[in-house]
Amino acid sequence: MAIPPYRIFFDTSVYIAGLRSPDGAARELLRLVESEAICMVVSDEVILEVDRVMSEKFPGLIQESRRFWKELKPEVVPNPSSNDIKPFLEKLHKGDASILCSAHLAKVPAFVTWNTRDFMAHGVNSLVDFPIVTP
Repeated sequence: MAIPPYRIFFDTSVYIAGLRSPDGAARELLRLVESEAICMVVSDEVILEVDRVMSEKFPGLIQESRRFWKELKPEVVPNPSSNDIKPFLEKLHKGDASILCSAHLAKVPAFVTWNTRDFMAHGVNSLVDFPIVTP
């Protein structure tokens, strides 16, 4: 029986940074996903946000991004209910609250982001029982 890979919740910022840069920590995390050393966990919200950001800021990479999602085969978890998200809205704006709440409900051991301003703001870590880290 194979040991299940380490499940890490990826924020939008990490996926985009990894896609855009052939070097760097975010790309290394995506390489670990490709090699199945870790399992990438995302929510529906992350996928939609990636698509929106890529369309607005990097339209030349949108097709590559969509192809890459298929190759990575992330575990996609649903967005949280309005009841689940309530405590997260006290510390984060709606999009970030939804993403972090999804990670919490997915029971991941870690959340990785480049958005340190919001996800590492005072008190946000008290909402979850896992570390919020940068790549």
